[in-house]
Amino acid sequence: MDLFEKGFILAPTATHAVLAYHTAVAAQKAFARAAGNFQKAMALHPHNKRLSYLLIDLFINLSNYDEAMQEIETAMVAYGVEEGILPAALKIRNHLGPLDIEACYEKGSTVSLCMIVKNEAQHLAACLGSAKPVVDEMIVVDTGSTDKTKDIARAFGAKVYDFNWVEDFAEARNFSISKSHGDWVFILDADEVISPLDYDRFRALVRKAINGAVAYSIETRNYTFLANMVGWTANNGHYRDEEAGTGWIPSIKVRLFPNRKDVRFVYPVHEMVDPCLKRIGIRIEACDIPIHHYGKLNPEKLDNKGETYFQIGIKKLDEMGDNIVALRELAIQAGNLEKWTEAIRLWQRFLHCKPNFPEAFVNIGTACWQLGKYEEALTWAAKAVVLQPGLKEAHFNVGINHLYLGDASQAVAVLEKLLEQHPNYLAARFMLTAAHGCAGNKRAALAGCRHIQQTDIGPVLAVSFYDVANRLAAADAIGYAVALLETAIECQSANEDIRKLLSHCLQKMGESSQVPG
Repeated sequence: MDLFEKGFILAPTATHAVLAYHTAVAAQKAFARAAGNFQKAMALHPHNKRLSYLLIDLFINLSNYDEAMQEIETAMVAYGVEEGILPAALKIRNHLGPLDIEACYEKGSTVSLCMIVKNEAQHLAACLGSAKPVVDEMIVVDTGSTDKTKDIARAFGAKVYDFNWVEDFAEARNFSISKSHGDWVFILDADEVISPLDYDRFRALVRKAINGAVAYSIETRNYTFLANMVGWTANNGHYRDEEAGTGWIPSIKVRLFPNRKDVRFVYPVHEMVDPCLKRIGIRIEACDIPIHHYGKLNPEKLDNKGETYFQIGIKKLDEMGDNIVALRELAIQAGNLEKWTEAIRLWQRFLHCKPNFPEAFVNIGTACWQLGKYEEALTWAAKAVVLQPGLKEAHFNVGINHLYLGDASQAVAVLEKLLEQHPNYLAARFMLTAAHGCAGNKRAALAGCRHIQQTDIGPVLAVSFYDVANRLAAADAIGYAVALLETAIECQSANEDIRKLLSHCLQKMGESSQVPG
């Protein structure tokens, strides 16, 4: 009976046994039988890195390069691109060559993945690993990487091209699609994936092509921890392996379109292919297959990339004048970079072009309360509610500004009504808990804490309490700040910053009580 059939890999000493078995196999050159045993072991323990690497070694010794490459790609996605695996991957890829479109493929259904990248070694393996089952070639255009990005792309079978960056994303996109040969072009960024749950639907979509006369707009789920952004939707567990953060913000753009020489991207930043498609008469249909995007989970990268987008966006706006699409994009980018004064100016400029646009009122209100201008913020939020009563972020802003202006009871009333309509709105759930704490509704506040501690924002609850209490203290609502900080401590969601702030607030309250009336 073989080692794995005896079940030794389940024992604590399994690693030594497996290594001993592999050594014996190598000495006897019994690679074929051993590979079968290791595959059985991997079926039992699919996430065992040691088994995975030893199985790769066996496939290499057997010159089974296709199977070895498949295992290497799986390992790079699962465990990262560790030292030593990339040279082996490139050596095998040299035997296999890049992924290529063969003449025997069904006409009209081949797909070229087209990407532009720079220093994406951290994410690229996951992206390419997710897309490879549904594409027939991968075109990766590099704009100046100094890490292992290009080697990772080559290892996965991508055709890699260099592009001299000219501060124009559309130019880079158009260069990438000029190198493609598929019937369809599929666009992804390196920090995005497509879920295996959608592979069959994706394949069915490209097979029903109508003579190149249709393109597909696809929703991107931009995962985030910021649950108070316009359009935020809570994760629901359907895409269990892809979901991240507390939820996602949707954005929609064309990502799958016919590969034709007259289809090209426009705009140097926030590049789009939509205007070109409309001009040449290609119909755009909605597609319910989402793309999962993780860029907003990395604040440092988001700020660096966002600043680049912002500066190019300014140039774009100068060239296009008061174009409402460019204005909206730049105003949103200013908010993402916490350039609140600039965001207000841009949204107000937007409103001159498109008055009574609820999203602008909400975002101006958000920028105002970020600057501590709570009365102005409340005014803008109230206008948004009038314009679009169903806009949950507008009601949220009304509630929190009542709190910062010292009316916790009114904040409770607004937020409770909001949560009746949107029970999964975590930002509102937290602010209602904070408002109960400020109003002295201890039982409700503690119940709210217990509920939130079981959600995705539970681990950052202390940080959230501190932020609100700090804003209250800055607004001279010292009593509210103290009540909220004590709530945080009582529900065991406190950190050292909370304790220091509480001490400071209590000291300030004591000093205030000693001042003659």
